Amino acid sequence: MSIPVKCGSLIGAYGAELKNYFRLTVLARSSSADPGLASRAHELLFRVRSLLEGAIQQSITQSPVEPWARLDALFDGSFFGFSKKQGTSLRLPLRTCAPTKLCAGGCYAHDVLDASPAAVVRGAINGWIADSYERGDEEVRADLAVRLRPHVKRAIKKAKSELQFLPEGFTRRAFIRFSHVGEIVHTPKFANDMARMVQEMSEGGVDCVVYSRHKRAVELDSNLWIVNFTLDPVSEERKSWAPIHARIVYSAFGGKTSPIAEVNFLEHHRHGHLAQVGNGRACPATLPQATSRTCDGNKCNRCFVPKDTLYPDV
Repeated sequence: MSIPVKCGSLIGAYGAELKNYFRLTVLARSSSADPGLASRAHELLFRVRSLLEGAIQQSITQSPVEPWARLDALFDGSFFGFSKKQGTSLRLPLRTCAPTKLCAGGCYAHDVLDASPAAVVRGAINGWIADSYERGDEEVRADLAVRLRPHVKRAIKKAKSELQFLPEGFTRRAFIRFSHVGEIVHTPKFANDMARMVQEMSEGGVDCVVYSRHKRAVELDSNLWIVNFTLDPVSEERKSWAPIHARIVYSAFGGKTSPIAEVNFLEHHRHGHLAQVGNGRACPATLPQATSRTCDGNKCNRCFVPKDTLYPDV
């Protein structure tokens, strides 16, 4: 049976699987469920999400329609996402990640809205487009670039509009966050061409920011990207993968922070934020006592400026 490849149709076709994955995330994060069951669910999260994303992408590939009709359907929606917490951002499939033992199940991609059916399918669709661009010849890339331009234009406009709502006394440049979920670094040619498109269409007025744990981060063009390379307590050896122009940041699972990072993100799921254990600068939006959970709300843009930018407290 063929499945139409619009986002809504894919959500309907994989409805049962998407709901079961969401139930698995709830069990894994539950504080009242049997600890053994919650732990086993936690260990399955990345594998289940990745297999589900892969099945959705295979359905797109196998859809018996003309290539142009398939692309018309896939681009009939918002390529970029927009939220108060993440700002203007791009969502990709979690299966593009090179996870560590801690982040595979601990990733916020398994939390609430990021684990919802619409979020999972949108990431799979965007990943299929990115893969098609990465593997495609010049003609394929040119066609995809034409289709992407209206979405990039809309994202640029939205990123700039966010500056109207900054707290008094706080200024920053407009930016687009790439890979709110997933790794755009998995497709570095696509990544660099997307960043170049943003730079050209915004006339240098919008920055491209990425968080990555991926070995191929060194392939990102340093003239196009602000890179936050992410470590955690079981992956500090990956520091050698970080580009020279990358800022080192840290996922502080269990609240365990590191002084080698410029920013430590305290572990947080749903409504809980762990207290800091250890030295190092913690992201103010992740502190347990924070009254705002957004970067702008804390008047912080440390992650969104080039490495080695000086701050008043440095």
